[in-house]
Amino acid sequence: MALLHVLAVVLIGWPGIITAIALVSIGIYTKRIRLIILGTAFAIPISWYLGSTPKFRYIMYGLPLFFIGSALAIKSGKNRLAWILTLPYVGIIGWLGFTVLSQ
Repeated sequence: MALLHVLAVVLIGWPGIITAIALVSIGIYTKRIRLIILGTAFAIPISWYLGSTPKFRYIMYGLPLFFIGSALAIKSGKNRLAWILTLPYVGIIGWLGFTVLSQ
């Protein structure tokens, strides 16, 4: 049971969020699509968790799709678009972190 709790904290908590953003950023910088997809996999649990709350009900379910779009932009050679597509996720998570820290 303790292992399941640790796994939930790692995937849904801040370590999973920071890992997702770091993997996607490194993937865009090095132009490795697999890292972006792996970062998307880390972003899905927190997105689904927050998607079940009333405030984020509709937007959080589709937020990892921006990372997929970022991978497609890298595949097409559009680096700037790939960085722009990461901004919605980073913005919402940044707002969430600011809200948590300011309480």
